[in-house]
Amino acid sequence: MKRGVWFAIAILLGLVVLGVLAGERFEGSAPRLVSAPKILLGAGGARFSLEIEDLDSGPRSLHVRLLDQAGSRTLAEESYPGDLLKGGAVGERHRLFELELDPAVLRVPDGTATLVVSARDWSWRDGLAGNRSELSIPVLIDTRPPRVELVSGLTYVYRGGSAAAVYRLDETPASDGIQVDDLFYRGFPHPSGEENLRVALFAVPVEGPPSPSVRVVASDAAGNAASQRFPARVQDRVFQEGEIEIGQSFIERVAGPLGAAAELPAGSPGETFRAVNETLRARNEATIREQVAAAPLEARRWKGAFQQLPGSAVMSRFAELRSYLLDGRPISRARHYGFDLASTAQAPISAAAAGRVIYADDLGIYGLCVLIDHGMGLASVYGHLSSIAVEAGEDVSQGSVLGRSGETGLAGGDHLHFALLVGDTYVNPLEWWDPKWVRSHIEVRLRRPKR
Repeated sequence: MKRGVWFAIAILLGLVVLGVLAGERFEGSAPRLVSAPKILLGAGGARFSLEIEDLDSGPRSLHVRLLDQAGSRTLAEESYPGDLLKGGAVGERHRLFELELDPAVLRVPDGTATLVVSARDWSWRDGLAGNRSELSIPVLIDTRPPRVELVSGLTYVYRGGSAAAVYRLDETPASDGIQVDDLFYRGFPHPSGEENLRVALFAVPVEGPPSPSVRVVASDAAGNAASQRFPARVQDRVFQEGEIEIGQSFIERVAGPLGAAAELPAGSPGETFRAVNETLRARNEATIREQVAAAPLEARRWKGAFQQLPGSAVMSRFAELRSYLLDGRPISRARHYGFDLASTAQAPISAAAAGRVIYADDLGIYGLCVLIDHGMGLASVYGHLSSIAVEAGEDVSQGSVLGRSGETGLAGGDHLHFALLVGDTYVNPLEWWDPKWVRSHIEVRLRRPKR
């Protein structure tokens, strides 16, 4: 074949290769930019995250600028590896860009701004400058914390007892409530319906520090936080200690099966009881708190005082620290929150106040157990039942039958274990059984406050 023919074929092949390459390099897909649809910028700043993806020719450059009342300023510029012949590196087609936004550093006033992000790729389009994409993200700058106005005044609360705090905020909070040392009690809309008027039930734990710090805390959607001391005067109480002698027959008949069902390690009678009384108890308490905190009712369901089980006698002391003895030797300890209420065997167990059943099943040491959410962070516990007559999700009124008393769980006889929680803290039911206390300490703070 003549040299000229070979030359023509070579040129033709070269043109084909160049055409294929040009077709690839002139691709028209702009980089894909993905970020949050808006940015809330509080006093603590925020981290802006952006995904950049270009699967065809690869990302080439990124430019970030802020448009605010003062004009436009560049916040970041980046160039990514690659060249016009091959484009970006194969492993660099997807990138993550992050930028810390600090309003103090940016010196931007509260208000609105826009973050504009533009990116180019390694395409030959636009005079070899590449395809361009742009993303405009609205920015709300809010560096002012919520303003807290105390509505309720000096509040007396016993250790192990409850109280209510009423306060007003100047904006809708993302989170608010009462902080007692490291415990948080969520705030709820005030029953009066006044906008941004809030109320929180709170408690002073039995085993807390001697002089607890009580504060109203609130934060907004931008993360700005406010904290103000709440005038609470804590009155201490002495909680009794007691000893309970248990026998090996009780451990074999009651504690042993509970431990086996919970898959606790087998051991001596003392070790078996200790595992049930401490390890299983801790698991069960965690379950109670999880159920109570899962989706609390905002509006209160109760009205007036709670009702003690009709015809029952209180057979224990609130928050008693019990030592359990085997053959005269202490083998375990536990604080007994709530009351043991004795009535007739298989007595009907009624709801202490209106609410919604949030748990109705077996619960380890509490046996067959019912939990009721009464709204505003207040819940009740009914343990050791022989049968359950309600289901989770069911609304009940005060006096509704929940089941029958029994001796399921870690019980030595037929009785009801009744307890009340504010948030995840057990409180003394005697207060809530007392109509005068409920009126003077709770109901008065749920009325529309005077301006």
